[in-house]
Amino acid sequence: MNKLHLTLGNPKSGWLPIALTFADFELKFTASNIPEIPTDKLCEALILAVNGIESEICWNLEPECYFFELNKIRKGIELNISKSGGITENRNLIYKLAGDFESVILPMYRSLKKFNTLEFDKVDWKEIDQIKLNKLTELVTERKNYLQHRV
Repeated sequence: MNKLHLTLGNPKSGWLPIALTFADFELKFTASNIPEIPTDKLCEALILAVNGIESEICWNLEPECYFFELNKIRKGIELNISKSGGITENRNLIYKLAGDFESVILPMYRSLKKFNTLEFDKVDWKEIDQIKLNKLTELVTERKNYLQHRV
């Protein structure tokens, strides 16, 4: 099964380079930390998704936006990626993928953990809220343990 790859680069002056690949799909963009820090929003969205609750992340490109929507489906998770001319503009779906915890959630979680180890100037980007990241780590660990013991 294909796994999603999400790379969160080194932020500079409030801009974060991002690359997402899955099978034959590749998306590269640079997101702003205005009006919200999207790395925090990604952490929150993953917490919700692990708990089976629909969530979304807005990656603001000023003025355009990418939206990553995480939706629970029967035996897994669906990631819908859409683009709009602005936060309140109509969205156009550009890619949809379906996977499971290991192929969608886990790679996004690992990219956040890796991002958390990067050294960058705090004026360039805010660190991920450690309380949220700890909660996500706890949930991911529980889910991994559950899946390992099911086999």
